[in-house]
Amino acid sequence: MRPSRLALSLSLFCALPLAGCLTTPPPHERALINNELCTQELHKGDLVRAEVYCDLGLEFSPQYADLWANKGIIAMYSNRTEDAKKHFIKALRYNQEQLQAYQNLGMIYYNEGAYGKAHDNFRRALKVNPDNLDTRYNLSLALMKMGKLEQAKKELRTLLAVNPNLAAAHHSLGLIAYQEGQYEDAAESISQATALTPDAPEMWHDLGTVLMELSRFPEARESFANCVQLDPKNSSCINNLSLAQRKAALTDAAFKELKDTQQAENSAPALFMLARQYREKGLLAEEEATYKKCVKLDAKYAMCHFGLFQLFQDADKHEHAEVACKNFMKYATAEEFPSEYQSCEKYLSNATF
Repeated sequence: MRPSRLALSLSLFCALPLAGCLTTPPPHERALINNELCTQELHKGDLVRAEVYCDLGLEFSPQYADLWANKGIIAMYSNRTEDAKKHFIKALRYNQEQLQAYQNLGMIYYNEGAYGKAHDNFRRALKVNPDNLDTRYNLSLALMKMGKLEQAKKELRTLLAVNPNLAAAHHSLGLIAYQEGQYEDAAESISQATALTPDAPEMWHDLGTVLMELSRFPEARESFANCVQLDPKNSSCINNLSLAQRKAALTDAAFKELKDTQQAENSAPALFMLARQYREKGLLAEEEATYKKCVKLDAKYAMCHFGLFQLFQDADKHEHAEVACKNFMKYATAEEFPSEYQSCEKYLSNATF
């Protein structure tokens, strides 16, 4: 069993311009003012007004890198990816230490699947500011996509040395450990991530997946249940929750002892009792298989036929239910099983199925 996906996501950067170390003539005073106004409108989410101010600022200082970086952010937010790339590249032409341009170019390349280019831009951004945690995290994701897991782990551990409460870094370390088959390490890392961000369903999903590999089924069941509670439409968590419940029930010590005892006895009554235990635990596939084993062992044992009838009726398998009901009535009497016999009579007399 494998996680349905790697729940990796890039950090988003704010649109604040950085002065950097200009390699071009100092910007005109009016360019500085318009860059500030552009930034303010970006914060408000008004991309049209933001671009008006940026363009006006560029009339005064066409080589002002921060204005080109802000125009790149505007284009990126407007889903004009090619324009965004051109603007960021132009910003770097005028200032090779323009942090926002490196960061956002890296984001664009990462989303395009150009992980090598993303890596290069994130690495250059870190040279400008080694303390930028978002950039270092995104660099680790690019390294993971490139299959450079040791380098990715190094960046993630550096992040956690600076801030041990970064849930995303713990989660990514867990995903790497899972990929390498180190399930105990994976469980430990992703558990720390869920403790830090208990409202993230994808982390509970991945923790449950790792715990299933470790056969820690009750804990996996709890993880998938948390995922479903947070995201009721998450089909992967719903399906895995059902599987974890089944596995947990099958490995329960008391139930295992009962199952071993009944199977060792290998009689129709013992198998019927075992099937009923499966039914109580919601293990319908195991219940059906045990009824079938029962009637194969003793075709005249009526209650196993009735058990099959109940299963097929609940599953709307009407033809199978009718056959099972007839077999039950063939070997049972109304005096011995009055309520069950009446149920089958009523079912067979109903012509709507």
